Amino acid sequence: MKYRRNFSVIALILFCSCTNDEINVPFNINSESEYSGTFETLDSDNIRGDVTLFINNGIYECSTNLPYGRSAGRLLIDDNSINFIDTLFFPVPALYGPSYPLSGDHQYNYDGKKLTIWKNKNVGEVKYELVLKN
Repeated sequence: MKYRRNFSVIALILFCSCTNDEINVPFNINSESEYSGTFETLDSDNIRGDVTLFINNGIYECSTNLPYGRSAGRLLIDDNSINFIDTLFFPVPALYGPSYPLSGDHQYNYDGKKLTIWKNKNVGEVKYELVLKN
């Protein structure tokens, strides 16, 4: 009886200690890395597209498959926030609409291979799902 009770307590402790937390690996913006994937807008225009991101020594280049979809500049990182300081400026004609290259402050999660970046905007959310290229 005592064995069964101890086993039950141990099983309960193990069960309760298991969580479904996402793994978050420190994201090194100073090493050279390249990512590719997709982006999509949620709760607004429902736009989807392809995106690539190249990072080296705290500098980034990003491109999407949309017209004028380019950005480049410096990166700043803080906990789960990443700031894309875009120094590449394209005047985008109004007829093209948004092109969604990475620019500005975003939230992120990185597990060592998969990089998820998202930002809440005034009309919805934009989310980027990127995978590290080997």
